[in-house]
Amino acid sequence: MQRTVNFDSDVLERARAAATYLAAYEPVAGVRSLADIVNPAVAEYVEELERRYNGGEAFRPVFRMPPGRPSRRPLVGEV
Repeated sequence: MQRTVNFDSDVLERARAAATYLAAYEPVAGVRSLADIVNPAVAEYVEELERRYNGGEAFRPVFRMPPGRPSRRPLVGEV
């Protein structure tokens, strides 16, 4: 599935360089595209967030995310 995601430019450039190099010179790495780097990294981080914040369970599915960044909600007891 194709989506638009914003990356820090230095992270994106490093990932592109790694994907290009590995695809050309290190087939044993199993990296043929940028997606081969991004997908496992995102999956690992989401699993960590599920363990930390949702009892190890998957978060409730969201079919459409609101645009932009959500505003910071005050913590309980904060004014």
